[in-house]
Amino acid sequence: MPVNEHTQTQIEGLATLLVLDEEVRKLTNIREFGFFSTNETHRLMPYHTAYLWQFKDLIGTYLVAQSGTAEIDLHAPANQWVLHTINKIRRTPLENEVHQLDFETFNKNTDETHQTPESDWPDVLPYYMLWCPFLNKSKQLTGGLVFFRETAFTEAEVKMLSWLIESYQYTWLILAQPRKLPSWEIIKQKRYLTGVGIILVCILLFPTRLSIFADGTVVPNKMQMLINSPMQGVIKSFNVKPGDRVKAGQLLLTMDKTDLEAAADVSKKDFLLTQARLRTAINEGFEHKESRLEIPIIQAQLAIDKSNLDYANELLAKTEIKSPISGIVIFESKEDWVGQPVQTGERILVVADPNQVELKIVLPVTNSMSLSIGDKGDFFMYGQFVPLPVSIKTLGYNAKLMPNKVLSYQFAADFDKSSPLPQIGAQGTVKIYTHYVPLIYYFLRRPIQAIRGTLGI
Repeated sequence: MPVNEHTQTQIEGLATLLVLDEEVRKLTNIREFGFFSTNETHRLMPYHTAYLWQFKDLIGTYLVAQSGTAEIDLHAPANQWVLHTINKIRRTPLENEVHQLDFETFNKNTDETHQTPESDWPDVLPYYMLWCPFLNKSKQLTGGLVFFRETAFTEAEVKMLSWLIESYQYTWLILAQPRKLPSWEIIKQKRYLTGVGIILVCILLFPTRLSIFADGTVVPNKMQMLINSPMQGVIKSFNVKPGDRVKAGQLLLTMDKTDLEAAADVSKKDFLLTQARLRTAINEGFEHKESRLEIPIIQAQLAIDKSNLDYANELLAKTEIKSPISGIVIFESKEDWVGQPVQTGERILVVADPNQVELKIVLPVTNSMSLSIGDKGDFFMYGQFVPLPVSIKTLGYNAKLMPNKVLSYQFAADFDKSSPLPQIGAQGTVKIYTHYVPLIYYFLRRPIQAIRGTLGI
């Protein structure tokens, strides 16, 4: 029985459909699927251009493959228009159905008030488009194929292509969402992951010495002399500058002694006058009894005048303040003191031995940890690359509010005897080493502390 041309075409189409269905199931990745679906579908029906696209929640819509080219140019105007049209169709009721779209229908449905350069059908693409969506198991649109050609797609072609799209969709679901292997199967296939995991755990559990950072200042230790004002008065002049080295007995500063000199001169004249009166009374006492009676009174007055004179001379001697020890003079500046009144006992300057220094450490309460006397550390002085080793010698138990308005503990540390001593007043950062902890705790200590401070756990 002879077979007509229409029947022969259907038989050849079904045969091609079976071949394509078998071949598409052998594909292993999205790239192969994109090339196959956009190019090999031409064996089932003729078309000008085909596109494979995909939609992901975090990425959006993007083109995966284009027929006739190995690499798709995403910036080409035609491809930008295709992407714009796909997004437009995705918002229509027919997004989940295979349907045909032509140039006239597209322009008729386009809102002229919202047209953009991407809304015009490009001249490089034919005026008939076939929409073929891919749905997942939840009937949600995840991708699809679009075909372009010069003539309208026939009903028979659309029906055969719908059968092929079902095979494409099955392969698409497998390739787009690859099966997740159980963790033990992944480890079994990639045995080196076991070794990497063991090494990583060993690294995270490796004992590391915990360290904290604080601010440090080099200060004189107890072998320092405070120079206070011996009396109430005014500083006249300084004989030294800040940082000068002085010897024991060297003159440091002089206080104004104008009033003291006047008082001493008056006391001296009173003493001489009383002394003269005493001599006169003694000489007259040989002849007059009344004069002999005045001698004890005058002697008492002479003792008082002698005391006043000695006191005035003592105050004059104190106006010249000398260094009790050899060392370095430490104070701010002469201009802050010259001509300024001072009270008795007011601190003026310090004389310290440069070979007797210690490190004052200010540790904020937020960085505090359990420290012990003898804990080692390094002092990184500003401007120096080589740290100086130190060891804690006194601990601070009562936190105080520092001038920078930060509640902190104060510690003291000694410098290593084998290292050179820094200059008094030098500042820097102190790194104090404490006990050993796992490396993972070393990294997570700050986040844990922040969580505790926020949540109170």
